[in-house]
Amino acid sequence: MRDCARGLLDVLYPPRCLGCGGRAESPRLPLCPTCLRSLERAPEMEVAARLDRLPAGKGVFEGAFALWIFDKGGTLQAVQHALKYQNRPHYGVPLGRLMGEAFAERHPIPEGVVPVPLHRTRRLERGYNQSATLAEGAGEALGCSDRPDLLTRPHPTRSQTGLDREARWRNVRDAFAADPAAAHGHWLLVDDVLTTGSTAVAAGETLAEAGAEALYLMTLGLARQ
Repeated sequence: MRDCARGLLDVLYPPRCLGCGGRAESPRLPLCPTCLRSLERAPEMEVAARLDRLPAGKGVFEGAFALWIFDKGGTLQAVQHALKYQNRPHYGVPLGRLMGEAFAERHPIPEGVVPVPLHRTRRLERGYNQSATLAEGAGEALGCSDRPDLLTRPHPTRSQTGLDREARWRNVRDAFAADPAAAHGHWLLVDDVLTTGSTAVAAGETLAEAGAEALYLMTLGLARQ
């Protein structure tokens, strides 16, 4: 019944593109084809350089990638904010599929896709984990399962917004936990936006210490610095 109601609303009020305000490509992907094509791909070398600036950033990942450049005030920020803060979890799966398709162009298929987790308090406040919805879509595109069970966040942390690189690292370096009985394998870690890379590296280190044999990282966006 809910799907029928949503379908009727989509006919009466077609979803609008968050970039230009025109008609979106689909109710689940909030961008028109023109705005989707206009998003700037993130250079792979820039992602690697960002991680290398961290004390523990080198060697955690076999490869680290972001799909697009995240410009403040730009189209991707509008999409990511809607996904993360405006109760639009259904945007995550199609965006995650695009991430998975891009990853598969040049890299081996992992055993599973692991979302960067939220602490349970933040998860209850938001009602969902936006990274888990991206991981679900990436797993669909890659033909492997998403594995939100492999990594947990038992320790609450403050928001990373407004913190410098060193403070971000101190904030999250001990935030995660992984079960050594389940972590063995080759995994793709997924998150929404890479800023300094502190969260991704802390999560990756935790999986590696628990026995992960190979790790890759994929994010939706790379923040300009």
